[in-house]
Amino acid sequence: MKQAATTLVLVGLATGAPAASPISPGEFAALSAGKTLYFDRDGTPFGAEQYFPGQRSLWRFDATGDCIEGRWRADGDRICFFYDGADGPECWHFWRDGSGLRAMLVEEGAETGSALDLDHSDDRPLDCPGPDVGS
Repeated sequence: MKQAATTLVLVGLATGAPAASPISPGEFAALSAGKTLYFDRDGTPFGAEQYFPGQRSLWRFDATGDCIEGRWRADGDRICFFYDGADGPECWHFWRDGSGLRAMLVEEGAETGSALDLDHSDDRPLDCPGPDVGS
């Protein structure tokens, strides 16, 4: 399954120790509403996610430029993304990390160690050409 991040909204990122608990789903919703978030993995651009009303999103992989539509919902303290064509949800904990945000992939109730760091966010739409994607 392709990894995505949500998806996820904040401005800037610094690495460091995570907070005591993940941010709440309500805080995630407030931070991501109407934004496009850009994520790095190990300091390399990985992808971006644009957030729309109704907990809809659009993820773009930097490596391929491929885009996929999805939806997110809260599951306890996790934010789970359901992408078109995926086998099942992809769930993440979002942690405040200094002045930024870090997303940690969660599988079978535990963080896997796979992390995405928020590089930046803005209000611009993603460049996702093609007949099968868009807002």
